[in-house]
This record gives sequence, structure tokens and C-alpha cells, in this order.
Amino acid sequence: MKKQVNLYQASCYPKREKATFTQFVIVFIVCVSLSVFSYFMSTYQTKSLNDSLVIQQSKIADQQLVLSDLVIELQKRRAPDEKLRLFSTLQNEVAAKQRLLATLSDIDVEDIVSFSALMRGLSDANMPDLSINQFSMVEGVLNISGDAKHSDSVPLWLSNMQVTKDLSGVAFKAITIKENRGFFSFQLSNSDLKGRKGE
Repeated sequence: MKKQVNLYQASCYPKREKATFTQFVIVFIVCVSLSVFSYFMSTYQTKSLNDSLVIQQSKIADQQLVLSDLVIELQKRRAPDEKLRLFSTLQNEVAAKQRLLATLSDIDVEDIVSFSALMRGLSDANMPDLSINQFSMVEGVLNISGDAKHSDSVPLWLSNMQVTKDLSGVAFKAITIKENRGFFSFQLSNSDLKGRKGE
């Protein structure tokens, strides 16, 4: 005997489970707890990162101060050496220019140069990098002092003087060049010729 089952009857429908109020409250509490825990964890991590960043920045600042102090100390130690090297270089340069000037004294010198000829010659040999502060001429003895911007300005000026018409016969036997606060003070004289004249 066959038995027929009606699948469409109410007893065959799947039963739907409904959540109870207690389950809803439990799920809600779990969600809130997880949210609060996540918030506190993120806040703690952020605070830890900020504290670590502040500590690192403080260490970097301290290291920069130490580095600055070391650089300043190193510069203080190097400064005298650089000044000594600069002074030595200037000394060698001035000595070289003085040796060069010494070679300009091989021309026969006239014993007497008139004042007007001297003024014309100095005007013709004038250079923008060189200024004459004082000069005198007594009985053919010529003394000139002044300042130059560059150490080689004096040799160039003497070369210009030798090609002038009025001072071509003047050669200086006593030549002094000194570095003074970025300028070069010079003194020129042919005073030793005075003794030659009396010989």
C-alpha cells in the first residue's frame, strides 16, 4: 500500500529560528566590547607611536647639537692653520714680487729729475689699483710710498714707469712691500745712488 506525502503541508516547511532578546543583548554587548577594545588599542598604539616619535626627535636634536659643537670646535682648530697657510702664501708672494722688482734696477739712473718731469711721469704711469700717498725728491733722490690692491700692481706700475718719457731712466734700489689689512703698502727709493754720486 503506497503512502503519499504532501510536501506542501505546513509540517514540511522549514522552521525559522528566531533570536531571543537575550541573544540579541549578548551580541550587542560583544560588539560594543570589541569596539571599545579596538578604540583603546588604537589609542594606545597611537600614544606609543607619538611617545616614540618624541623620544627619537629629542635624540636627533641632541645629536644635532653635539654635531654643531663638533663643527664649531673643528673650525676653531682649523682657523689658525688656515691663517698660517694664508700668511705663508702672502709672504712667499711678496718675496717673489720683491725679487721681481729687484730685477728692474738694472737701468742707468739719471742723477737729477725735475719736479715737472716727475709729475708727468707719475701721471703717465698711473694705475687704478695703485695710489701714491707720499713722494719726495731732493737732489735727485726720489722716495715714493703708497698702497696697492694687489701684490703684482707695484711691478706693473714700475714697468709702466720705465716706458714713460720722463721717468724711463729711474730705477729704484730700495724696494719694500708689506701686506697690511688686505692692501699692500710699498716704499720705493733710489737713495743709495746718493752715495754713488759722491764716489
